[in-house]
Amino acid sequence: MKKTVIIFLCVILLVLSGCSREVSSSADTQIVTENNQSSTEASSTSVQAEGAMEWPEITENGVDEALLFQNIDIVSLETIATELQMLVDETVEEERQNPEIVLKEGFTRVFESERYKRVVDMGEVAMKPLYLIIYKSESAGMYEYICAMALYELSGYDFTWANSKEFLEIFNSKILESKG
Repeated sequence: MKKTVIIFLCVILLVLSGCSREVSSSADTQIVTENNQSSTEASSTSVQAEGAMEWPEITENGVDEALLFQNIDIVSLETIATELQMLVDETVEEERQNPEIVLKEGFTRVFESERYKRVVDMGEVAMKPLYLIIYKSESAGMYEYICAMALYELSGYDFTWANSKEFLEIFNSKILESKG
């Protein structure tokens, strides 16, 4: 619930805030935006010939946060954050009530849930919001791992990773490799 509130407040700040531009490679920097586009404009992200999404926000110098925020579909961000936070809350409660479920069904059962499937079914429009959630989070817990798995599925890349922070590092390097 706490993460949902934080993400919601960040979204509100994004919508209501500034016109300055800042490039940063640190996740600890202040959120700065530049004239957020409407949902329609943000969801019409350009696609490369091979069908892979372009990521001009990811550069050799780090992540251009202003550009990333500009290219985020706010409605999708809110939907994704809500769906996946509710999935985490439901999973934790389910495991609290029935600890044996982890042994019987395993953690991977979350990837078969309707909430997770709804996020993945959003397709490319979900990719940048998922990236933003992982990028801005200081944690590498269940919520971030689920976001990373959804982005991994949508990206089409094939690599192994242990947590969301490692995922982000490898994902960024794959994006930079594809830029050639």
